[in-house]
Amino acid sequence: MKKIILSFILLGTSSLFWGCSDDPSPVAPVISDIGSSASVAPGSSSASHIVIGMSSSAVIIGIRDTTIQHKTVITPLTTTIKYPDMVDESMFCWAPGCEATVVPRSSSSKPAPKSSSSSGGITIDNPENKAPVINGLTMTDTRDNKTYKLMQIGGKLWMAQDINYAGTTSECYNEQESKCSSNGRLYTFNSAQKACPKGWHLPTRSEAQAALDDASVPWSYSGRCKDGDCNFLGDMGFHWTSGTPESNDKKFSENGGANGGLIIVEKSPDYFTPKEDDPDDKAKFFQVDSKTKRFSVRCVQD
Repeated sequence: MKKIILSFILLGTSSLFWGCSDDPSPVAPVISDIGSSASVAPGSSSASHIVIGMSSSAVIIGIRDTTIQHKTVITPLTTTIKYPDMVDESMFCWAPGCEATVVPRSSSSKPAPKSSSSSGGITIDNPENKAPVINGLTMTDTRDNKTYKLMQIGGKLWMAQDINYAGTTSECYNEQESKCSSNGRLYTFNSAQKACPKGWHLPTRSEAQAALDDASVPWSYSGRCKDGDCNFLGDMGFHWTSGTPESNDKKFSENGGANGGLIIVEKSPDYFTPKEDDPDDKAKFFQVDSKTKRFSVRCVQD
């Protein structure tokens, strides 16, 4: 009788012990003869037994599985590497479409490119257009360091020589460099707008009229070029102005009227022979001409 009571006490103590353990699902006790073997859950490698020994039998009150299961997870190598889109040489864009919202670095952080011009099929890098250096009645064009004589005409400071700056669509007479050195370059109307250095400009109609009225102006009679054909060198000079053509200008109706370019025409004393029956025949006058022809340029200080 004492053995039976002792067995129940031990059974209760063991149940209390297992109920307080950290196992969330306690195993119901199994009673078996000592000669029989306790079954273990399939896949288990070991088990813990609590055995209460008696003279003829054993009581197995619980089995706890201590097996550690390992799982191997294989992830296929299907992930690709995302490379950024380049916005400029120093900025990258990771999100799709974000390049539309990215403002590149200000162009002011980069050195300004040099302007370029072409002469005889050769591209020329031109330095920044800076104001020339004035020394008395001489001017040095800082773009190419060429020097020109100056004179006063109608209260304005004029170049007394035709400019020889290698601008776009300009050329030497008959493509001879020696003619550029002695007579300056010849320009289309558009290239003439950029021929003068900073602080200087093509003469207006009123400024050009003052030059026509001044007998002391030394015209160079540098000739002209049209479609590759150059003529009148030494006999006539043709100089672009910024003035607007008027109906009484020579060849107004022949060369585009108000859409043409206004030039000064000068005939050398040896070339000009006045017509007695034509009082309008003069050695110097305004004329309207094609803007694609190439004429000389003299600049006036602003």
